[in-house]
Amino acid sequence: MPAKPGGYRDILVIESGSGWTHPEGEPEGVSEFILNRHADGSYTHLLRVKKGTVFPEPVFHEFYEEAYYIHGEMLNTKTKKRIKGGAYVFHKPGEEHGPFRCLKTCLILEFRYYK
Repeated sequence: MPAKPGGYRDILVIESGSGWTHPEGEPEGVSEFILNRHADGSYTHLLRVKKGTVFPEPVFHEFYEEAYYIHGEMLNTKTKKRIKGGAYVFHKPGEEHGPFRCLKTCLILEFRYYK
């Protein structure tokens, strides 16, 4: 259920609750919880990525993406950089990122939007 204006959601309670779905086009081991969706197609969601999940190809998309890693660890298998809990990541439309392998189960707060 999306958050109501002026309302709040406890992300750590959501993490262990129901309402998670598998996002289309993502590998097995990835689930999402939509927090808010806007008329222009942008949205805020939580991503949960299980340890061992592999994103075999680099990612490109047409939206801006801002992500805060609440916990976990992801490895960019091309650059060998590790993204750990507490990290903030920003990608512009069309920017290549990945491929990735999840080293420790991740919980990621992500904003996807258009300008």
